[in-house]
Amino acid sequence: MAVAKFFVGFIGLLVPLLASGEPCVGPKATSTSYTSTNIFMSSETVFLTEFSLACDNNAKDVSLYAEVNGKVMPVTRSTDNSKYQVSWSEEHKQAKSGVYTINFLDEEGYSNYRKAQRSGGSLDIKPLFTIDINHKGAGREGLWVQTEFIAVVAALLIWWCANNVKSKLQE
Repeated sequence: MAVAKFFVGFIGLLVPLLASGEPCVGPKATSTSYTSTNIFMSSETVFLTEFSLACDNNAKDVSLYAEVNGKVMPVTRSTDNSKYQVSWSEEHKQAKSGVYTINFLDEEGYSNYRKAQRSGGSLDIKPLFTIDINHKGAGREGLWVQTEFIAVVAALLIWWCANNVKSKLQE
């Protein structure tokens, strides 16, 4: 009976270690970013960054979380584990222009962040690395009126001209 309890306890300790990602030592991220800037084309501003991560210890299976303005979200990995991606959206009015800093946390950093959040302590957890996104702000691009409005006005003008020509011909 004691051997069974030991075996269950050992497996219980081993499974979280196998399920967790490798720790990354000396991370170096190379990123590309995109933010939407056209109010007419979308209802919200979208922030997207894709990056590749190189670690000094050649860790490949790194689980990451991103923290931006107090919001924490998981970071997705490509199927070949070569690229990572994080994205979020905000209303245009809340997405002010400027530099947005994304703090990336590994599993340990995320755990410490959640503990500090629950206890009401300081959320100044040292990130694994950071990436800055420069957002120029969302604004109006292109025409000041929508193309649908222009099409309706053109159709009404054509109808009015045709109706005038028709009435003159019938006189």
